[in-house]
This record gives sequence, C-alpha cells and structure tokens, in this order.
Amino acid sequence: MKDRPHDTAMAEHFRAHPTYAAELLADVRRDGNPAELAILLRQMATASAGDDRSDDAATERALPL
Repeated sequence: MKDRPHDTAMAEHFRAHPTYAAELLADVRRDGNPAELAILLRQMATASAGDDRSDDAATERALPL
C-alpha cells in the first residue's frame, strides 16, 4: 500500500462523506479543544481545495479554444 499524508486521507474521506465531516466539526466545536479544531479545519480546507481544483479543471475543459 502506498503511503500518503493523514491530512490527504482525511480530506478524501470528507469529500466522500460530507455529512460525517459536518457532524465531526460539530462534535469538535462542542468539545472546545482549539488544537483539535485547528487540525480539523486544516483538513477540511484541504478537502475543499480539492473540490475547487476539480471545478477549475472541468471549467477549463469546457472552454472553447
């Protein structure tokens, strides 16, 4: 199995399971641990950045040359 960073794996999981991501965010915010919240927000930002890249790539393919 190929090694990959934990943040990358979590970002992929969040993209595949957005409901889980939202529930996890609510739990972490409720617990009030700022370090854990910072980690989760970083992973979620990575997940949404992946979505933006996908949208940009699709838009670029759709543009006429």
